[in-house]
Amino acid sequence: MSTRTIARRTRAAVALAASATLLSLAACGSDGGETETPAPTTGTEASDGGGQQVPPAEDDGADDSTSDDVTDDTDTDTDGDDSDGDDSSADDDADAPDQETGASGERIRIMLVTDLGIDDTTGDGPLTLQNEQLATLLSSPFDATAECAEELVLEPGNAAGCVGPVSLDRTEPTQEWVATAVRIPQAEDPASGSQDAVLFSTGVQLPEDAEDLTDEDTVLTGVGFGSAFGMEPLSAEEVAESTLSTLTSEFAYVPVGAMADWSEVTCADGLDFNRFETVDCTATTADGESWDLAVAPGTYANNDQGLLVGIDTQREG
Repeated sequence: MSTRTIARRTRAAVALAASATLLSLAACGSDGGETETPAPTTGTEASDGGGQQVPPAEDDGADDSTSDDVTDDTDTDTDGDDSDGDDSSADDDADAPDQETGASGERIRIMLVTDLGIDDTTGDGPLTLQNEQLATLLSSPFDATAECAEELVLEPGNAAGCVGPVSLDRTEPTQEWVATAVRIPQAEDPASGSQDAVLFSTGVQLPEDAEDLTDEDTVLTGVGFGSAFGMEPLSAEEVAESTLSTLTSEFAYVPVGAMADWSEVTCADGLDFNRFETVDCTATTADGESWDLAVAPGTYANNDQGLLVGIDTQREG
């Protein structure tokens, strides 16, 4: 295990503890000063999209059996004395948070913020977003409020815990979010370099299978394709086709059509949007140049469902 991976997991653990504290404070008592919730934003930049997920199914009450039922089972079952205990353990496991989905039965939802409202072209060393600035970035697309427990140093992989809106329709700050520092291509000239951005994700941290999105040499972009996109698992061919559309789209979070003359994409596997992990893909340009890609599900909380694409800017030759 690399030192960078250990450091990321340490930062993620700190972020989890901080966001859990904020969530507890929000549940126990807010200032109560604001009782009026602004209407959800509309338009192409923040549609209701496919990001809103159906909450996990409620417990069917299987463990609430009566004592009479237990007596009857005992009379007729000679080898199932431990079944009740096993069922209880299984239910506990089913209700436990899933690192890959963010919560039991829910997909990890993301929000890529490309405009941080700061100048990251001057000064030495990484810039820092104060917790108030970070909370504003999280809450603004929802026209709501949020809280972040700590500042975020803008070095790829650094993380900070927040509590913010659940969705565009549920703007109360009751959802745990993690803000992760990432890089995106330069907005004005994507081929000239990269700049700071923040990837917000619901839950406790980005799963280990998606950590390559935060590599120092990886820049991110993405686009929404519609609320039905990703409802069913995508084949490798479908992921490749949609990834090429992302790379060439003028509506992407950061348009990268000018970064290279993208002509073809191939992917090693398909994508199941119920698992937040990356698939290895390769983009080929018209002149035969190859770029390594890491492609993840894009269940955008403030937009339609689509893809999140990481582009490795370090290439051989």
